[in-house]
Amino acid sequence: MTKQYTGKDRVRAAFNREYADRVPVSMMLGAHCAQFAGVTPEEYVSDFSKALKVAKVAQEMFPSDVVPVPGNPLLADVQAIRRQLKGEPVVQYRLADKSAIATLKIREPKEDRFFGPLLKMCEQTAAAFPNESVRATVGGPWTVATELRGTEQLIYDTADDPDFVHKVIRFTTELTKHRVVAVAQTGVDPTMADPSAACTVISPTMYRKWVKPYHEELFSYLKDKGVLRFMHICGNVDPIMSDLLSLPLEAISIDGPTSLQKMVDMSQKRVVIVGNVETSLFVEGTKEQMEMAVKSCIDIAAKGSAYILAPGCAVPLNATPDRIRYFLDAGEKYGRYH
Repeated sequence: MTKQYTGKDRVRAAFNREYADRVPVSMMLGAHCAQFAGVTPEEYVSDFSKALKVAKVAQEMFPSDVVPVPGNPLLADVQAIRRQLKGEPVVQYRLADKSAIATLKIREPKEDRFFGPLLKMCEQTAAAFPNESVRATVGGPWTVATELRGTEQLIYDTADDPDFVHKVIRFTTELTKHRVVAVAQTGVDPTMADPSAACTVISPTMYRKWVKPYHEELFSYLKDKGVLRFMHICGNVDPIMSDLLSLPLEAISIDGPTSLQKMVDMSQKRVVIVGNVETSLFVEGTKEQMEMAVKSCIDIAAKGSAYILAPGCAVPLNATPDRIRYFLDAGEKYGRYH
């Protein structure tokens, strides 16, 4: 009798460098599926009960081995998100005035008015999807710093006021530590996302000086805590790939612009690789193009296991259902282990 594998089984096999029946598949679907559940995008980011409803509908329509905790994963102010959805101006950056850094405090995650509800959502999502690998995203040190100060201004600050930048990233690193551990304690796998640290935003030199030391500290801390060390980074990271692979990571999620072949060659399966399918294909790709992209990723990375098929980043909100199915069908077609 053929063994029936769950999503958890497939993901666990990838991390153990073993083979299940096929390559595990991860889909970061979110507000895109709200329409299918009769939920508005605003409700999706502000009402966790409705967000969970969307997650269940999404899993029924587009089965994935990995289920993201729904709602507002990066924990931005819901009021700010509402303004963005309406095309209205977003509130000023909290550190627009540098002196405001004195007001920043790290609260216990469960008591934080933004993060506390997400932790409850982690518990509810894990209970709702016992057979899948449930994952929640926590903003990384550099990205959270840009959200507090503004990306362009923070980059200028590295030249004009380096001490201030170090103070900001010291705060965001400690914040990330607390939040990642808190997510792990709910039984959900945390992913630390630092998309603004990619070479499409800052230079390799800036990454090595301003970000890498804090990444090293963060992941060493998580290793000592026995917490999953999983990082997502957007854009192109080819110039800093050796730096990323020197971190004590267990898994890394890479975007379409990054070379999957280079990552496989350099990592030698020391880390589990996730992603790399171009997200633009979910909006304008043909069935043949999607199949070719999925097959290429599997051909390059699936040998020896330690690979999870996934889009390079979250599926775009304007992705079409047929293209999402092209992706899943191709994963089933080409991802079978023999």
